[in-house]
Amino acid sequence: MKNNALKINPADNVVIALQALKKGDAVVLENEQPFEVTEDIPAGHKIALKDIASGEKVYRYGEPILEATREIHRGEWVHLHNARPCLGDLTA
Repeated sequence: MKNNALKINPADNVVIALQALKKGDAVVLENEQPFEVTEDIPAGHKIALKDIASGEKVYRYGEPILEATREIHRGEWVHLHNARPCLGDLTA
């Protein structure tokens, strides 16, 4: 099977859909067990690679980019409806 998602960094807990995926489609990654998406996911968007707890950081490029605003299950679309941007250290 051909990969249809991309894991950018080993520390990432999300992968990027390389094509639009429909609910029930398998996410195929090299060196990973395939798993199903739980909802339609547009191409270029993030998919939870594992369960992410509310308040947990979402990692892409090995860096925290979002914080989950609710529990996100493996195979779910990770976007602004369930996560918010990480503001990082804003102290001057």
